Amino acid sequence: MGEILLSRYDLFVSKGIITHVTTNLSASEIEQRYGNRVRSRMCEMFNLVAFDKNAQDKRS
Repeated sequence: MGEILLSRYDLFVSKGIITHVTTNLSASEIEQRYGNRVRSRMCEMFNLVAFDKNAQDKRS
């Protein structure tokens, strides 16, 4: 996954290609799993939309 995100980052920088990602991981969990480099690139590529842990599930 880290290699895919870094490849998508290169496309983002060179051609402006946008990538959408969803995750349940926190920023620190992403860094632990994929490293600081991937976390840094994700911060540059993505807008964060966060929900409170107690937010009601809108799917039901």
